[in-house]
Amino acid sequence: MQATHHFNIELRHATMPTYVISYVFPILLLLYEIHRVSRWIYDYGMHFSNFRFMGYEFLLMLMLVFVGIQVVVATLFLIAVSIGRHHDFEHRVSNLLTGLSCSMVVIALDLALQYAL
Repeated sequence: MQATHHFNIELRHATMPTYVISYVFPILLLLYEIHRVSRWIYDYGMHFSNFRFMGYEFLLMLMLVFVGIQVVVATLFLIAVSIGRHHDFEHRVSNLLTGLSCSMVVIALDLALQYAL
């Protein structure tokens, strides 16, 4: 008998709605951040000395509200999945937590960009 090692990636076991719910929010946050930085470069060039004075507090609160909406949508999705008694509940939880972590990484990168310059 041949011994094989099974490489089970958690992300491949979930269904398409799980991927959409998990990763649409971080992707939207990342796209907005890319738009914001590229707009700054278009307007001011590579001069980031005044980047921190562009009204960042409102933007940070907006991003945190967006992550709060992500948490609410993920919670509602998990409640619906648990009511339906799907067999891959653990994989869906791990995907949703990974998506939330990705959103936090985007906000952390934004904070680093804001205060490092």
